[in-house]
Amino acid sequence: MATPFIIGCSIAGAAYAVRFASRVITRARSSHSAYQHVSQSGGFNINEGFNEKMDEKEALDILGLSANATKDQVKFRHKHLIIKNHPDKGGSSYLATKINEARNRLITK
Repeated sequence: MATPFIIGCSIAGAAYAVRFASRVITRARSSHSAYQHVSQSGGFNINEGFNEKMDEKEALDILGLSANATKDQVKFRHKHLIIKNHPDKGGSSYLATKINEARNRLITK
């Protein structure tokens, strides 16, 4: 009687382990590609940090957009980044705040 229960728990444990590993790999790949995008586009210098009051250039750097980006492009890029960096999904609340601030800065320019 206990054998089927133990086998079922083992299978469920293995399935959760595979699911966890695939999520870790996916997050690692997406954060690596985001880092490459920023470094290749000549983005902001990580050692300098953020400005006290966000300007348009910093907002464009955070969202990875060019100076002639439309409002639709800003909204699309914001949605893409906020999904990946949302605090409920393990992201940083500070980065989510900066992403939201960048969107607000560019939408109201």
